Amino acid sequence: MKMRTPGPWRIKVKSEAIGILGNDLSLVAVVRRRNADAYLIAAAPLLLDACKLVMDALENNFIVTAEGFKINDAYIRESLLDAIMRAEGYRKEQGQP
Repeated sequence: MKMRTPGPWRIKVKSEAIGILGNDLSLVAVVRRRNADAYLIAAAPLLLDACKLVMDALENNFIVTAEGFKINDAYIRESLLDAIMRAEGYRKEQGQP
């Protein structure tokens, strides 16, 4: 798997487009004037890092509520693992390169 462009990523607005730049100022992506999409894309490295932190915290643990009930967090771990694997290119939708 190729290394991704180092984060954090930044946004640079130019007339009709928004560029997403890597920490090394390389161009990661260009989107048309949709600020919400650009901010989401720019936040991707931070979101991936946050998912990994939560995954590490949940590994082999149960969630305990304030009342002392233990909740099996397996479904949370499965969702996080799926998101992390997709973000790193190890899981793809059918038909994706």
